[in-house]
Amino acid sequence: MTSSSPVDELPSAAEETITPQIPSDATPIDPFPASDDVESVGEKRKRDDEKTTDLESSTPSPWFKTSLCSYFRRQGSCSHGTTCKYAHGEKELRQKPDNTWDPTSERGKKAKMSENAAKAEEEEEVGDVMFTEEMMDDNDGEGGGGGGGDGVVHDLSLSKCLVHLPTKWQSDDLKTFLREQGVEYKFAKKRRGMMVGFLTFENAEQLKNGVEILEGKNVNNKSLKIADVLPRTFDKNGAKNPAAKLKSAREAVTPLADLSYADQLEQKKASIAQMLKKLTRNARKACPNGKSLPEWVLQSREIGGLSCKLEGIIESPLVNGYRNKCEFSTGYSVEGKLTVGFMLGNFSAGVTAVEEAVNCPNISKLACRYASIFQSFLEKSKLPVWNRFKSCGFWRQLTVREGSKPGVFSNDEDADSRIAEVMLMVQVCTTNTDEAEVATEYEELAKAFADGARASSPPLPLTVLVVQDHVGISNVAPPDCPLRLLPIPMSDNGTHQDQPTNVLTEARIHDHINNLRFSISPTAFFQVNTCAAEKLYSLAGDWADLGPDTLLFDVCCGTGTIGLTLAHRVGMVIGIEMNASAVSDAERNAKINGISNCKFICSKA
Repeated sequence: MTSSSPVDELPSAAEETITPQIPSDATPIDPFPASDDVESVGEKRKRDDEKTTDLESSTPSPWFKTSLCSYFRRQGSCSHGTTCKYAHGEKELRQKPDNTWDPTSERGKKAKMSENAAKAEEEEEVGDVMFTEEMMDDNDGEGGGGGGGDGVVHDLSLSKCLVHLPTKWQSDDLKTFLREQGVEYKFAKKRRGMMVGFLTFENAEQLKNGVEILEGKNVNNKSLKIADVLPRTFDKNGAKNPAAKLKSAREAVTPLADLSYADQLEQKKASIAQMLKKLTRNARKACPNGKSLPEWVLQSREIGGLSCKLEGIIESPLVNGYRNKCEFSTGYSVEGKLTVGFMLGNFSAGVTAVEEAVNCPNISKLACRYASIFQSFLEKSKLPVWNRFKSCGFWRQLTVREGSKPGVFSNDEDADSRIAEVMLMVQVCTTNTDEAEVATEYEELAKAFADGARASSPPLPLTVLVVQDHVGISNVAPPDCPLRLLPIPMSDNGTHQDQPTNVLTEARIHDHINNLRFSISPTAFFQVNTCAAEKLYSLAGDWADLGPDTLLFDVCCGTGTIGLTLAHRVGMVIGIEMNASAVSDAERNAKINGISNCKFICSKA
């Protein structure tokens, strides 16, 4: 996984390996106990008939005819005939005692669709849209609507957020939509790339009518939600607003961190179980009428509706500081302070605030230290940080990648003690900049990182410093984005490491998995939790029943970690990866580890 934004960070203090099996004691209860002699039609059947009076006098099972017969559905007939306890078609089907319908039936599917839609709306509902009052400021030249304009003063009691708007919409699109719906308003604004729009009304009656018209309105198959506009956490003069809600980077990045690790695993297991049940439900809905359901869907009834058995989650060997890659955004905190850290939510949901990575247990102190050094540098830089609203600026993001020493580590050790190599990649946008000024800034940047690394106690490792030039709206850059390797000053006298500035094959660090050494280039994918990856790869090999005659395909292989760690258990490995630099890394990794039965292909899978 990556950590390009808070929402990309793991919501806990550790990454774990998910394995599908469920505890053996989780045996489901069959509501229809099978008869001991359903296959016989002779004397045993007569003895059954002799019991008819007793059966008729007894209370019928409440589950009788509440489920569709799978044999009748697949074959159009059933050997049990009218005596079958399952319903032969929709007309025979009865409602279950819990007032639900068989999920494979038409009525069950419709009920489930309504339930899922309501649940999705509850999950997606944005009751509190963060820091949106600042976004309503008309300081970018866009006019308001219905009388709004520059210098509009917003009464928050008469302001609302519209959530689930199309991200491609801009203010003009929102205003057109409001006119079509007959909504009167004072000010309307919508920024491209966000799912949130902003409205201010003239009076309470206008507000009431607008909410009644817009609440639940369907736009592009999404139901509009109305949310309150939260006030600024700090006003324009820097005074704290006691009514505003604060959120830390820890809460945004690792919301489960305050739970014990055992409780985190249980919560994650429950979450995975819900996903597996949803997969089964979606498969049932997707199956056309008259077509038989896949066997795994039919068998899901025996394991509580799961699409496969779920054993649980294998613990991560390291719980704290395990991430070897962190991406720190540049921006401004809720106080308006220039900050290098993690965003507190999605930009599309109206969140732009960036907070320092304080007390985030999943990242190393070393990564936080480099983020702090970068932040201090930006405070003195002549070039601006990236503005997400206007899609302009220079400094965008800092990526810290760490390479560990070989060996086994435990939670008792200081996470930073195992870090041997560090790569720093700074993402910038050089559009409309002066080349000479940029060159000067790069020199100052390299000096700031080098001086900061030496001044730390103990000194921080610094192996590679790379600049990535990216012009897109999002910080997620394509793999072929231009890179520039910067020389790192060796000491205060201005000398530099002996490294070329244009040979990117040298811009790499190394990490270890299962005692194999892996070469990692700036944009190549590599597991962010190498200790957990070792367990994952070993288990995958066991389940695949590998042998000397096995041809193993490592699809989307990245730097070849999976294929190379399993190469000694198979005859041949074929790795496929579309990132050319990652393929180069994979070939290099095979060579430095003396592995000859692997071939890597640069292509789409």
